[in-house]
Amino acid sequence: MKQLLLRVDDDLHARLTERAKREHRSVNAIANEILSVIGETDGRTETEKVRAKAAALGMLAPHLKIAKEATPSGEVEALRARVLDAMRGVGPTLDSILDEDRDRLL
Repeated sequence: MKQLLLRVDDDLHARLTERAKREHRSVNAIANEILSVIGETDGRTETEKVRAKAAALGMLAPHLKIAKEATPSGEVEALRARVLDAMRGVGPTLDSILDEDRDRLL
């Protein structure tokens, strides 16, 4: 994940901080959301947008390339089981992400 140093005036920072408190989120999360709205016209698909948001929330494991022909089926099944186990419980969070995007479109 990249970092961005951004200088804002005191009034804007105060408003962002107040919004973050109201929404029980961090100022960083609020700023990311606002900046992502601006970037929504970048031609990404909805799937790519959801994947990017999930990655920003730390919900995705590092990308692994697996060549099925080079990996014994037992190892693939073990990896599949680990991935499924790691993803348990993320459904409500993904639902929330999708709801936020739907609300923005209305």
